[in-house]
Amino acid sequence: MKNAGLVQPLFEGDLDIVGDVHGEIGALESLLGELGYDSSGNHPDDRKLVFVGDLTDRGPDSPSVVRLVAELVASGRAQCILGNHELNLLMEYEKPENGWFVGDESRGNGREVAADESTRDFIIDFFGSLPMALERPGLRVVHACWNDEAIEQVRPHSDAASLYRDHQSRIGRELSGRGELDRIDINLVFQNENPVRMITSGPEERAAEKHFAGGKWRQEQRVRWWEELAADPVCVFGHYSMPVDRPHDFGSAVCVDYGVGRRAKERTEVGNDGPFVTTRLAALRWPEREMVFDAADPGSR
Repeated sequence: MKNAGLVQPLFEGDLDIVGDVHGEIGALESLLGELGYDSSGNHPDDRKLVFVGDLTDRGPDSPSVVRLVAELVASGRAQCILGNHELNLLMEYEKPENGWFVGDESRGNGREVAADESTRDFIIDFFGSLPMALERPGLRVVHACWNDEAIEQVRPHSDAASLYRDHQSRIGRELSGRGELDRIDINLVFQNENPVRMITSGPEERAAEKHFAGGKWRQEQRVRWWEELAADPVCVFGHYSMPVDRPHDFGSAVCVDYGVGRRAKERTEVGNDGPFVTTRLAALRWPEREMVFDAADPGSR
């Protein structure tokens, strides 16, 4: 699959912008039904789907999620952008959550559907074709952060993985001229000055105290970049796994990640059939600016 560029035009017309799916194929199928799509991804009102990335990891069946979204994209009924979890696979980074991709059951929860060789090839090919941002007048979609400087840096390019490596190498060469930096400062330089990392996982700053996040103790914390965003155009993003009971619409930006990536943990507490209360898969209906969710009790469908 060929990549037409890392920043591409967003569909015209009415949209349903889907948050991070994280391998939760049941939640995705439920959400598409709630939105009014048939099994082929058609909508009676000719609406189109947009996925904000992080299709994989944590949930039970990442391969099925990728195949479904790839089919929708190939048919012209959906667009999808690159998230940090897709980037991890393109970069061949081994993470606790992506053991399913290489058949390592010692990583993850041991209950995920594993990918065979042909599926791995298909996934890498599909992820390599994805843009990092979508835009149209009045509306932008990105996985983690819309940063104007970073967007312009990636705009001329079509290969996110190669661009990521180039910037990591550049930053490594430049660090020697920056004087004494501790480990935290070095981590922040790599995070905030690589435009691919900025767009797919957002800016960070030094935290006042160590905290446990992402499976490890950290002394860097995420920056609420959307609070400084201009009112127009509106930016829709995912990544931040915000609690269900907190605001997600910030006026100039809307977060569509309602934490379904934590459902594997919730499933151990309530069972496979739910009801799921603290984790939801959401889609923002645009221009209605309304959230639609997967069925909290999948057994009732």
